[in-house]
Amino acid sequence: MKKALKLFSVLLLTLFLSSSLFSNGLNLNGVGSKAISMGGAFIGLADDYSAVFWNPAGLSQLKGSNFSVFGTLLMPESTYKSNLYGIDATSESKVYPSGAMGYFKSISDKLTIGLGAYVPAGLGVKWNGDDFSVLTQGTSLEWESFLAVVSISPAVSYKISDKFSIGATININYAMLDVKNPGIGQYHEDLNGLCVGATIGALFKPCDKLSIGLTFRTPSKITLDGNVEMKGAELYGVSGTTEGERELTWPMWVGAGIAFKATDRLTITADAQYTDWKKVDVIEMNYTDAQWQAMKAHPLLGAAFNRDFEFYWNSKVQLRFGAEYLVSDSFAIRAGYYYDPAPSPIEHLNILMPSITYNVFTLGWAYRTDKITLDFSLEYLIGGNREAAPGIEDVLPGTYGLDIFVPNLGFTYRF
Repeated sequence: MKKALKLFSVLLLTLFLSSSLFSNGLNLNGVGSKAISMGGAFIGLADDYSAVFWNPAGLSQLKGSNFSVFGTLLMPESTYKSNLYGIDATSESKVYPSGAMGYFKSISDKLTIGLGAYVPAGLGVKWNGDDFSVLTQGTSLEWESFLAVVSISPAVSYKISDKFSIGATININYAMLDVKNPGIGQYHEDLNGLCVGATIGALFKPCDKLSIGLTFRTPSKITLDGNVEMKGAELYGVSGTTEGERELTWPMWVGAGIAFKATDRLTITADAQYTDWKKVDVIEMNYTDAQWQAMKAHPLLGAAFNRDFEFYWNSKVQLRFGAEYLVSDSFAIRAGYYYDPAPSPIEHLNILMPSITYNVFTLGWAYRTDKITLDFSLEYLIGGNREAAPGIEDVLPGTYGLDIFVPNLGFTYRF
C-alpha cells in the first residue's frame, strides 16, 4: 500500500502542473483555479470539484458526472541577508509543478459521491551552497528541504433539504520529507510515511442570495521513516548511514465562509480559516543506530547529530475575500485577496523551513459550456521581510524574505 501511494504521489507531482509546495506552514493555500482566483474564500460557495478540499458538502451541487484536473507551476524566490556573516543569498530559481484530479458523480438529486487526489501540504527551499560557505569553513554543501503530502480522498455529500447539505471525506495522506544541510560534511535524510484523517463540512442556504459553509479537518498524526546519511560520521567511528524516524501532526483546520449573490452576475465571498499550528512544536529525530542516537548528547558533536526541529509555532487565522462577475453566460472574471500570517515566532526562524507573513492577491477567468469548464488564475504571494537579531540562540541572524508567483489551470468535463 505504501509503495503504491509513493508511486501515485510521484506521478501527481510530476505529471500534473496548487499553491501547495512552499506555502505558509504545512497547509495548502488553495486547491482549484476557481477557488484560488477568488482568494481561497470558497467554503461558503464550494460549487466545483475543489469542494473535496474546501467543503465536501458543496459536492452535492454538482450534477451528472464530473471529471476534473488541476495544475500549478509554483515559482518561489526566497532571500536571506546577513551583515554579520556577509551573506546575501537568493534561493535557486526553480519551477515546482503540482496538481490534483477528481471524479464526482451525482447518484440522485440528493446524493453525490466521488474521489479526489490532491496536494494539501508542503514546505521547502533550495539554496546555493556557495552562498553559505562562510558557515562551513569554505566548503560548499547542499542546503535544501522538501516536504509534500498527497491525499487521496473518497468523498460523499448528501443534500438533506434544498437549504442544507452535509459532506465528508476520508483523507489517506502520504508524506515525503527530504532534507540536506551541513553536519559533519553533508547530512541528508529521506523519509516518508502514511496517515489517515477526515474532513467534515456543512452548507446552509437560507435564501437564493446567501450561502454559509462550515468545515472541520481532523488532526492526523504521522510517522515518517527512512534513510539518513552523514558520511563524515565515519571519521569518529560511527556508521555513515542509519535509519531515522520523526513523528508529527498535521494540525486541525477549521473554516467558516459566506457567499453572497449581490446581483444576478456578481458573487462576493469571505472566509475565516483557523489552523491549530501550536501542535507543531518539537519534531524529534530518532535513529535506529544506537551510536547515532547516543551522539545527539555528545558535548562537541551533538549539534551535527541532533536533528530535532524546534518549531513552537503559534495558531493563526487566515482572512480571505473573493468575487466573481459573470460577463456572460459562458465567461466570468474573478479576483481575491487573503492575509496569511506566519506561524513561526522569530526565535525559531529556519532558512530550510520558510515561515513568512503574506499579503496575497489573486485574479482569474473562466470559460464554460454545457460540457466543459476551463479555469485559469494567477496568485502572487508578497512576503514581508522578517528580521532575526544577533544573539537569538540557534537562529541565523539576518533578514528573511519570500515571494511566490503561482499560475494555475483547471479543466472539468461533464458527462
